[in-house]
Amino acid sequence: AGAAFSAINKQIGSAINTFKKFEFQMAKVKATTGATDKDFKKLTATAKQLGRTTFFTASQVGELQMNYAKLGFTTSEILDAQEATLRLATATGSDLARAAVVAGAAVRGFNLDASETERVVDVMAVAFTSSALDIEKWQTSMTKVAPIAAGAGVSIEITAAVMGKLTDAGIEASFRPDRCFREC
Repeated sequence: AGAAFSAINKQIGSAINTFKKFEFQMAKVKATTGATDKDFKKLTATAKQLGRTTFFTASQVGELQMNYAKLGFTTSEILDAQEATLRLATATGSDLARAAVVAGAAVRGFNLDASETERVVDVMAVAFTSSALDIEKWQTSMTKVAPIAAGAGVSIEITAAVMGKLTDAGIEASFRPDRCFREC
């Protein structure tokens, strides 16, 4: 009886800790997004739903939401970007929070609308499966490349293809699309 009570107590304690972690994460999401009560309920509901239906937890989805909010995504933009980001994290083996930062930064870096997050994620997936480019190299390169490429009018698709070829050749994080497309 004592062992059974101990096991039950452990399970209840674990459930309470999971609930507290989720509630704390969602409080951070609310503070970061500045969402109305109605919008916050949508964010909470989708975090719970994705936590139930994927192998990611609801707290991890909350981290994704918070990172998108830090990049200036609105509630509706976050909701639109979530599922594509889940696929990116799954495909790359990265955590949701990082996938959100990387995808969101690429969207913002190329001055794209948040509704194009799925496009960005698809471009990333193709680049990662057809070259030596991975999420780490992408993130490192994009900090330098995206603003220049966007300013030069070079699409994310072309930029990703060139980055993949350069990475395959051992050249990383130094691609200058403004120079390359004039001189290459």
